[in-house]
Amino acid sequence: MLRTTLVLLLAAGLLAGLASVGSALFTSTATVDANTFTTGTIILNTNPTTALVTFSNMAPGDQVTAPITVTNNGTLQLRYAVTSVATNTDSKNLRDQLVLTVKSGVTDCSNSGFGSSGTQLYSGVLGSDSPGTKIIGDPAQGEQAGDRTLNASSSETLCFNVTLPSSTGNSYQNATTTATFTFSAEQTANNP
Repeated sequence: MLRTTLVLLLAAGLLAGLASVGSALFTSTATVDANTFTTGTIILNTNPTTALVTFSNMAPGDQVTAPITVTNNGTLQLRYAVTSVATNTDSKNLRDQLVLTVKSGVTDCSNSGFGSSGTQLYSGVLGSDSPGTKIIGDPAQGEQAGDRTLNASSSETLCFNVTLPSSTGNSYQNATTTATFTFSAEQTANNP
């Protein structure tokens, strides 16, 4: 019995020694730090920022034409849409009479040069009440027909023309309307 006890104690001692040898391993650790994440930006600007097409004392057949530069000052590609809200200051509804035409690629964005070049993006009423008239594209999220795309740090010039048709009747004398053009942009990346 003593012998069995000694053998068991010896076996237990060997196992304890092996267990302590098994926990003495060489180890090493590597750390990978400085993992930085930065988001990009979309920054849409226009020039001018106010009074793009303004005309006082308009008569039937008159028009006003002016360029606007749309710039992406951000770091990501964007797409944008344009809407117009026109407010009548009287009951004559001049906004429904005025015709807005927008073109891209116009060589001479003036009354005399407007018709000779460019691609027409819109032609129709100047605008309506809220939510407004869709002039270019659609401000709804995601890619919509007619949306314009601008790469980071790039710009394009659009040419706006507003005409009071020659057929405008006497009832529009001394009428006033004010239009606001809203340029709405969103990222194109991961936004189908």
